[in-house]
Order: sequence, then C-alpha cells, then structure tokens
Amino acid sequence: MNRLDRYIAWQLVKDWTLVWIVMSAIFSLLAIVDELERIQNHYQTADVVQYILYTLPQRSMDLVPVIVLLGTILALARLNKNSEIIAMRAAGMPLTYFFRAVAVPALLLVLLLYGVSEYVSAPLYQKAETEKSLARTGRTNLLRGKGLWSVNNLHFFNVRTLRHGKIPSDIYLFQFAPDGRLLNFIYAETAEPSKDREWELRDVTQKTLEDSTLKTTFRKELATGPFWSPEELPVLPLPITGMTLTGLYGYVEYLHATNQNWQRAEQLFWQKIALPLTAGAMVLLATPIGASLRSQRSTAFGSNLAIGAGLGIGFYLLIQIINTGSSLVGIPPAIVAFTPTILVLAATGWLFSRMR
Repeated sequence: MNRLDRYIAWQLVKDWTLVWIVMSAIFSLLAIVDELERIQNHYQTADVVQYILYTLPQRSMDLVPVIVLLGTILALARLNKNSEIIAMRAAGMPLTYFFRAVAVPALLLVLLLYGVSEYVSAPLYQKAETEKSLARTGRTNLLRGKGLWSVNNLHFFNVRTLRHGKIPSDIYLFQFAPDGRLLNFIYAETAEPSKDREWELRDVTQKTLEDSTLKTTFRKELATGPFWSPEELPVLPLPITGMTLTGLYGYVEYLHATNQNWQRAEQLFWQKIALPLTAGAMVLLATPIGASLRSQRSTAFGSNLAIGAGLGIGFYLLIQIINTGSSLVGIPPAIVAFTPTILVLAATGWLFSRMR
C-alpha cells in the first residue's frame, strides 16, 4: 500500500469514525430516554448508563451498513470537492486503481466487523441483558456460587452454565435426608424449562440410594420440577440477536436435534454472516456516488451528498424489506441473507460502468 492508498484509506476511516460517533450518540440518547422509563427500586440511572454502554457495540453493528455508506460518501465527496480526485486522475491514476484503493480498506473493515461481532459486541450484549435483568428483579443472589442455585427444603438445584447463552446446561439435582445423607443425585446435560415451571431434562444420569446400595440409571429425558420458569429466571430469556456466530451455529444445531422451531435462529445466523459483507459492499456502492468525476461547487457538493445518502439509505431499507418478506414466503435463509450483498454489488458495477 503506497502513500496515496494510505491517504485514501485514512480519509475513509476518519469519516467512518465521525459518522459512527454521530449516529451512536443519537441512537444511544434515544435508548437512554427509553430505558429511563423503566427505572425502579433496583434498576437505577447508573444501571441504565452501564446497559447503554454495553449494548453500544451491538447497536453499532446493526447500523454499520448505513454508517460506512454515509462515511464513504462524505470522505470521497470531500476529496472531490477539493479537486483531489480530479488531480489523481490527471496524474494518470486509472479508475481500477482508485477502486482498489477503496476496496482494500473495505475488505479490512469486513474482517474487523467479524471479529467485533464474535468477541466484542455479542459478549457485551449478553452481559448487558443479564445484568439488566438481574438488577430489575433484584435477585442478584442467583449468580452467587458456581452457576445458578435454587433451594427447596432438602432439595438443591444447580445450573452451571447457559450453553450459547440460552440453553441450561450441566444441571445437578441433590436430595438429602434430614440426617444429611444424600438420597438422590441427578445430572443432566441440558434442559428445557416451561412456563408451568416444569423442566424437561435431557441425557440424564441418576444415582439413587436404595437399601445402602447406590443404583445408577441413564435416561434420555426426565420431567421434573417445579423450578424456575423462563420468566422467573432472569438470565434464561436472552435474545438471540446478541449471540455470537459460533453460538448461533451451535444453537441452530441444538434446535434441529430437539425438533424445535429453528427457522428464526438460522435466518439470524445467515444475516450475521452476510452483514459485514453487505457493509463492505456498501463502501463500494458509495464510491461512485461520492467520487463523481465532475467538478462541483459547494452548493452542488451538499445536494449531491444528500441525494447520494438518500439513495443509499433507501436502497438499504429496501433490502431490509426484502429480507423480511422473503423469509415469510419460505425462501432459504442463506439466499435471503446474501441477496442484499449481491444487489449492492450489482448496483455498484452499474454505477462504475457509467464513470468510465
């Protein structure tokens, strides 16, 4: 990457950051106003601020195609307004070279977005939802010790982990006699809680003390309870929108294996895969819009910038409608998810052909 490539990349990064700051401030302010209405005894202003900060990366991921679209248009339109693009072309820069100078930062952005989605935004989002739910219910004691504990007389119930942030896993049940002897022990790999507080344990190992003899049995499923319902256990109903790609993949496999409704989770999985690619395609789409080779006066700069941004955002919103509508008519989720990227790239190719 030579000095000119680095200069163009820096202009893009600078305006991507500027647009991200502005849009994050606007949408975070709206989120704060919405959350302030939910303040109660255990959920105070400090909890609201913490929740907004933790969910900011996920909120930014949802907006990233629009952010990079506006940032790219702004950066290239400024270069064009200052006649820098005209100077580059006059110095002999071919159109393909200029396209490559923009495509390289776009590719790096795509890779960065995958990393942020997997290791930053999703974990922080799940942490935010968990702590918000615990703060609002005032039952922070549920997280003391290893996992989640419930005690009912001489029965102890322990959920060690939540697989993929959704599925109760590594579940232990202990039943003791009044003199402290362990009468019954149950271990289950996973479980599915119901609204009537009954739990369907799966892949169960049960050890029972009968006449001083420990008897071990294995079961595929075992219904037991009452324990927590999904509404009563604040860390269970985490939205799947904040799950990582790997977590979503495992969750879809789990739903398939247990014959549960998996369509929504699979659709979200493919949308998360396609989102960074769509953002990269949006950068390329904004390039011919922002880098029009005609000289522009300051008034034309503003109007062209507004028209380009409006067209780009309208196109993005149209794609969102296609996503929703296509899923309703039974089109495979992978095809629906990658349709925006393909359409954006097709529009980009058409606009670039008109720049020649």
